[in-house]
Amino acid sequence: MGGRTATKVVTKRGSIGQQIFEQVEQLTAEGAMNRLAAFKQLAAASGRQVGTVAANYYRVARRRGAALQPRGPGKASAGRRGSGRILATLRVLERLLQQQEEEIARLRKENARFAQLRRLLR
Repeated sequence: MGGRTATKVVTKRGSIGQQIFEQVEQLTAEGAMNRLAAFKQLAAASGRQVGTVAANYYRVARRRGAALQPRGPGKASAGRRGSGRILATLRVLERLLQQQEEEIARLRKENARFAQLRRLLR
């Protein structure tokens, strides 16, 4: 009884993607705006995330055989753009491991000196 009372609009499967594709095509017609700007505008208007709008657009575009830039190794993906951060993190880890090795070596020397002192005190 305390549940939601809002009604859910049922749409034909795939119709939202079709609508998004057509809206983006209209917004980008004749160079009026680029796709990213169109994605942002549609996302703001519909309450969706920009990535969701883009994914819907490209899914329909690929299905329709639209000429798109190739995906994959030739294109700088988000993973590749983040590689600088990954390398920086690896350098930090490398530096920390080196410091840890130096600390272990120092502690081993110190332990050996304590062992000598213990033998002398016996």
